[in-house]
Amino acid sequence: MVHNAQGFRRAENVEVVKPVNTVRIFLLGGSVTYGGEGLYPEIESRAAPGNDETIDYYLERQLNREFPSKRWQVINAGVKGYLLNQDLALLLSAVLRYQPDYVISLDGVNDLSSLLRAPSLYDSYLQPELIQDFNRLANPSSLASLRAMPAAWLRNNSVLFYSMQNWLSNWSRRRGRAVRSRGSAAPFPLQFSDLTAQDQEQYRNSAAQLESVLRPVRFIHAVLAEEGIEGVFALQPEILLSHKPWIGNEQRLVDYHRKMESRIFLYGFETLYPELGSRLRADARERGYSFLDLTKVFDGQAIQSYTDYCHLTPIGNSLIADRLFTELKANFQRSAEATSTRAVRATAESGS
Repeated sequence: MVHNAQGFRRAENVEVVKPVNTVRIFLLGGSVTYGGEGLYPEIESRAAPGNDETIDYYLERQLNREFPSKRWQVINAGVKGYLLNQDLALLLSAVLRYQPDYVISLDGVNDLSSLLRAPSLYDSYLQPELIQDFNRLANPSSLASLRAMPAAWLRNNSVLFYSMQNWLSNWSRRRGRAVRSRGSAAPFPLQFSDLTAQDQEQYRNSAAQLESVLRPVRFIHAVLAEEGIEGVFALQPEILLSHKPWIGNEQRLVDYHRKMESRIFLYGFETLYPELGSRLRADARERGYSFLDLTKVFDGQAIQSYTDYCHLTPIGNSLIADRLFTELKANFQRSAEATSTRAVRATAESGS
């Protein structure tokens, strides 16, 4: 994995001043956008996609091939674990200064996961990834904080320490999964009655607060509209909702996932994730931003797309890039037609 001096997953640096005749597209999102490794290496052991196997790479290549009169830059600003409100913060704090023409947000899984695991009142600003580590470093008032500081320094400056810490973390997770894998998988399809009384109450709380996931999408759209930047929100695919033929290890991944995750998580994705897609589609029509539902993007594809429940193979990434390209191409056409209409209207008005 190669990162440039600006911190984006890209070999080439990105100049603050955009070069002439360049169209710049930023991709926001979590580990799927970034190109993360699968979370079940005991089932699917392939390495994380390389820089030439990520969504941004395939999309940039296709745009430059199909529209060679322009220079296209597709910049991967994905960060593992990010929620939509963190995408918004990154957009405001860093991305806008690079003069993007388009911003694509590929999200959904992390936000619904966080909502399903939240206490009764969900607040994504208080529940981001690594919040405990951040609090220990930002508020060094305990023994845990004192231990966290040298560990953070070593992680950032020692390859050996970083590798050992990752190995221990992965070993611990695998050990826990090994215990759970000896149990039985959740029934399929899950019914509401299959949940415990506590899970049923949690589900009701999550369903009642689903609108909170839409709020940062609206904020991102409002910022982009204010800046005159085209935006696309893409709801990322999830293996529980796929109707593709299972290829390679995918059937094992589905079965394993149904053992690893709680019933509230599984049932929540099977029911609330499609509902989230419906609400986003309606919201996009009302507010005028582009929405792309990718939950069925792999249907009918006889290739292995997944490396766990949401992370993707390089071929999966290329198919996502193809679908984003189609959406952008349609957007280009709509923009050209709108420009032509305005020009005809202006000519008619000047003639009168």
